[in-house]
Amino acid sequence: MVSPSPADSPATSLAFTSWNDDKPTTIVLLHGGFTCRLEFALVLPHLFDFHLLVPDLPLHSASRHIKPGTTDSSARYVAQLIRSHAHGGKAHVVGVSMGGFIAQCLALEQPVLVLSLFVTGAAPPAGERLFMAQWPTVSYYTMKFMLHWLPGWVYQYQASLLGLRLSRELIAEMRDNITWELVQDMFPWILSFNLDHVRQLKVRTLSIAGAKGDDVPMIERTADALRSRRTEQGEGWPGDGSGAIVLREATHGWDMQFPELFAQGVSAWVKGDKLPDEFERL
Repeated sequence: MVSPSPADSPATSLAFTSWNDDKPTTIVLLHGGFTCRLEFALVLPHLFDFHLLVPDLPLHSASRHIKPGTTDSSARYVAQLIRSHAHGGKAHVVGVSMGGFIAQCLALEQPVLVLSLFVTGAAPPAGERLFMAQWPTVSYYTMKFMLHWLPGWVYQYQASLLGLRLSRELIAEMRDNITWELVQDMFPWILSFNLDHVRQLKVRTLSIAGAKGDDVPMIERTADALRSRRTEQGEGWPGDGSGAIVLREATHGWDMQFPELFAQGVSAWVKGDKLPDEFERL
């Protein structure tokens, strides 16, 4: 495994690590809410063919000093990262959960920076996800209970029952990332995100749901929305592989459940190769 080279993190930019700097194609990996770049620790060794930029997002870990943690503000910081450090000033953007919403916000605001989107757990909120977004106090105290009021090993054990592999270092970072400020900032844009926004995405897009943690009916509607997109000239969206996928055995944060499969999917998507057999296209 190639060691990461730590990048500078002044107060005005995201803290991040850069991997495989000699590779020509850049991928940006955006973690979920409350985690940090350590979320991708088991994914990185399988993406050795690509230059990887892995930031801590605003109000998270080494970027905790950066405020606000809103989706649109976070997207602007990611845009700055891509302009300054991605090869050619453009990148394929991969996002999990909150990171997936930030990725889509970035693509809506500055599509010229985004070569493609690979997002999971980031369809328009519905069901349980919608409830949690509408009632951030519930999310806050649920996370506080699991990570502050219970021993760390209990949360690690509960996660392992779902197949999630979380290191003690990541859990420690998550504990420190649970702040009321973050919860307040995180959800408003997500609540406003809907299928009309999906139709407005002007980049090659793959949206994914883990059937054991995400809303499958909503990802089916997301598939329809992606198929119905039109170009700037009003023509049907070209056959570039865009669409939606369901993974039947995956939970919400399946990059920590099946890291090698996650990396295989990202690699195939970026290269335009056949997606893994586990990826069920809708």
